Amino acid sequence: MSKYTGYLMGLMLLCAGALQAQTGVRLRKIVKHKSKHLYGLPISMVKVPTGTFVEGGENQNDTNNIASNENRHPVLISSFYISTTETTNAQYKEFVNWVRDSIAAKNLGGQYVTVKDGDTSINWKNAEKINYQDPAVMTKLTSLLLDPSKSLSHRPQIDPAKLVYEMKGFDYQEAAKIENKGRSPKEFVYRYTVQVYPDTLVWMRDFGYSNNEQMATSYFASDKYKNFPVVGVNWKQASAYCDWFTKQRINRDQRDHKMSVGGQCRLPTEAEWAYAASLNDKELNKSNNQKVAEADDDSKGDKKRRRRGGEGEEQTEAISLQGNKLFPEKVIEGRHGKYGIYNLADNVSEWTNTSYYAGGANFENRFNPDIQWGTIDSESKSKRRKVVRGGSWKDTPQFTDVSNHFFEDLGTAHSYIGFRVVVNLPE
Repeated sequence: MSKYTGYLMGLMLLCAGALQAQTGVRLRKIVKHKSKHLYGLPISMVKVPTGTFVEGGENQNDTNNIASNENRHPVLISSFYISTTETTNAQYKEFVNWVRDSIAAKNLGGQYVTVKDGDTSINWKNAEKINYQDPAVMTKLTSLLLDPSKSLSHRPQIDPAKLVYEMKGFDYQEAAKIENKGRSPKEFVYRYTVQVYPDTLVWMRDFGYSNNEQMATSYFASDKYKNFPVVGVNWKQASAYCDWFTKQRINRDQRDHKMSVGGQCRLPTEAEWAYAASLNDKELNKSNNQKVAEADDDSKGDKKRRRRGGEGEEQTEAISLQGNKLFPEKVIEGRHGKYGIYNLADNVSEWTNTSYYAGGANFENRFNPDIQWGTIDSESKSKRRKVVRGGSWKDTPQFTDVSNHFFEDLGTAHSYIGFRVVVNLPE
């Protein structure tokens, strides 16, 4: 009997190991990048294991009083995969180009679409080769072009405002409410559109009386910045990217490889983000705290150095106290911790999926906590707030750590806010 039991346990362990290996293979096919140079998709991810951590204990630099030491409590987080870097310009641009090509293909018709059983779908083999420099093609895309009276160029140009992605899905949160029991599932299907092109003028808007015109015109458009974090995207645009990644990368790849379709790409909850940071950035936080202390000590002697030094020296001292960064850096050139996750503490602050609620810590669940309230079209300002985590390139050393967080309206974009993604796959 004991021999049979041992054999059965061994078989179970072998099956479990095979299942875990299969999940790893599936994930590598879907998201792992092919080289260290990043550029576009797929992206690199790391698995964060199931575990417990004290939420609220890391919130020492709470710029909006979101949490306090009184709200510290242990929570349990299920395992998930998180991208090792912030989403880059190149990765987000693939999403923007997909939206552009899908709209253009529908307008052009012919070889760019496929009709089967009365249903029309895009022929991506041809759609990805649409020549937007061809005058004949652009003539057929009049509805997608910028109004000539508003264009600074003599050539036809795609109107960024017309690059719109349709978000549609099922609102499980609303459907699960007791008061909605018995209602038709169709009533909980949501549908809305999102303009996907980043707001490149955030560089000018965020910093008045500052010469940032070059960043406004080049940061997203130039290949020079393709491995830099995408900015100028609001929460809705970041969520649209995740929805597209789920449907057009994960699910599509699963179907191509004859796998069961499932899994989701999304923004991390605040608890997931904080948990990943707690595992990844322990040593980085110690290092950062030391730098802050050194900066504070140095600032005491700055007056003497500035009195003796020239104008150039004074400017150098001022910059050093602000972290010595004027703009974001490449996503794989910053700091990374134990799990190989880059720039959780700095580079750009990051959107989370969690809604901000002042007293949320008092009633949130201790198992995978997340607060969601309001809707995408809520008129109440308080119901449109989303939590943003981490420091950014514009912050002083005091705030370039993983404890820094604040909130922003879900329709707001800034030059110092980007995002990274998490992926859940069926085990």
